Amino acid sequence: MSSLEITPESDDEWEQVIRRHLAAGERAHVTFERPSMTPAELADSIGVSRATIQRRILAGEIRSERRGNRHRIPLHEVERFRHAYVREMAADLAADF
Repeated sequence: MSSLEITPESDDEWEQVIRRHLAAGERAHVTFERPSMTPAELADSIGVSRATIQRRILAGEIRSERRGNRHRIPLHEVERFRHAYVREMAADLAADF
């Protein structure tokens, strides 16, 4: 079994790869997914605990999608929250001075 990742930046070569596999008698299974992060990945990227991210998801401060019993945070939401978090931290630091 082989895997092929196709992104908006991919050239048209992927179509030839799929056709070659189909011609060889193989099947193709195509799924689409929105790029996302887990709460743990977001937590690691900004230096907080996973529990902090979970609390913010439950409070509605971070929008997430459910996949089974797990949360996935779309990358556009990761960026929105990251910018909001930096502003929040800057305001907190400014208040200390």
